[in-house]
Amino acid sequence: MDTIKKKLSIINEYWNKYYFSKQFFQKKINFTKDVQTNYYGDLNNYFGDTLNLVKEFEPIKNIDDYISKAIVLLQTIYVHQDLIDELLYIFKLESSKIQDKNPNREMRNELIGHPIRKKGKVLKSSILFALHKELSNDLNYTKYSANNGFHPEEKTYSVKGIIENHKFFLNLYLDKIIEKIKKEESSYNKKLTSIFQIPLGNQFDFIDHFDKNLLSEISTIFETDNLKYYYENQDKHERYKYAIKLYKEALKQAIDESQSIIKTYDFKSSMLEQYDIEQLYKKDKIFNIDFYIKKYNYNKKILEELLHMKKHIKSDVEYYASLEYIKSMQ
Repeated sequence: MDTIKKKLSIINEYWNKYYFSKQFFQKKINFTKDVQTNYYGDLNNYFGDTLNLVKEFEPIKNIDDYISKAIVLLQTIYVHQDLIDELLYIFKLESSKIQDKNPNREMRNELIGHPIRKKGKVLKSSILFALHKELSNDLNYTKYSANNGFHPEEKTYSVKGIIENHKFFLNLYLDKIIEKIKKEESSYNKKLTSIFQIPLGNQFDFIDHFDKNLLSEISTIFETDNLKYYYENQDKHERYKYAIKLYKEALKQAIDESQSIIKTYDFKSSMLEQYDIEQLYKKDKIFNIDFYIKKYNYNKKILEELLHMKKHIKSDVEYYASLEYIKSMQ
């Protein structure tokens, strides 16, 4: 699941940098009022928090443990499929295909969604876990269907196969989202780099229309009306000429920093998993600092910084200095 976590992190990084704040990208997706509440963030976190539940059954303690693991696995997969469809909707892509969801979704619906299925008052089918068989890393159940004269139909699925099917499903549709993001980022960068081809006096309105917050978030002097004033008066005083000089430098830096997140992400490795870094940035309430201290206690350098972060949990200056230092560890 590490590859899937990485892809979710890539999408999340793009969302935070571009889609949640820049109109150019918002016009490319379904940026509805609901999406503007950033429930995408909850969706992404739920994904990451539940990926580890998709795992094989062994070791199996007893019948209750077997049934519990089967329900958790199938229900988690079912929810993930729905979350993928929600992501596809947000990014204005077609919903996933049922053939890519099955047989996992069909299994879940039979075993958990509708173990007793009726049409009106007429029984159509019923399902039982095949507990008479030896408990193993297979999902076994018996189906009694009206279509089959209610004769028992034994069904067996490899848990490993179920998980591989789910990985295929997630990778397939996360790749579609990332591919769309790449194209939109490329289009954005082409438009961004074209600014220098526009006469200086016309650049300000172009930026205001294209990406209003490109520079204005850096400093008040880069707001459109202010830049127009400095440009018109740059021959009257050095301060105005200097403001235009700062504008040119800031614009060049913004363009230089617009390199692909995906490229930098692929070649960046850290001793701390990317998903864990994201949770530590948010000071996650579920996986608190003690969770990560226990997880990385084998690494002396990381442990030292995590303990420092715990000690200074209320000091952003100290906390985030340690986190950035951990990120630099290769």
